[in-house]
Amino acid sequence: MIKKFELMLYVNDVEKVSKFWQDALNAKELAKSPPPDGSSTVKHSVLDQVNINLFNIDFIKKYSPMVSLEFPSIMLMADDLENLHEQISKYSSEVSDISEQSGMTTFNFADPENNHIAIGKI
Repeated sequence: MIKKFELMLYVNDVEKVSKFWQDALNAKELAKSPPPDGSSTVKHSVLDQVNINLFNIDFIKKYSPMVSLEFPSIMLMADDLENLHEQISKYSSEVSDISEQSGMTTFNFADPENNHIAIGKI
């Protein structure tokens, strides 16, 4: 039985994206480790059983060339959309208005590397 979800994201600047996840989304840094190439890898807790692992994309290209490098489509769910929208707006230069999409209240934003993430209301 699956007990935990770990998402691996491949980015250009691990430190910058890590800081964004911590500041804008209140992610907790759990671990930082240097892979063999000297870049950094950072693990964040987003929810009790959900972690996000940030890897330098060049490290993945070199050591795992078979892995897809595309940023996945991510939708996070929250109960206090208005406050979260306000908080993320402090750290992202690209945040959409809160709107109704297919019967769900949502907004989206870009991280520092222009990867887009959606937030929906529970």
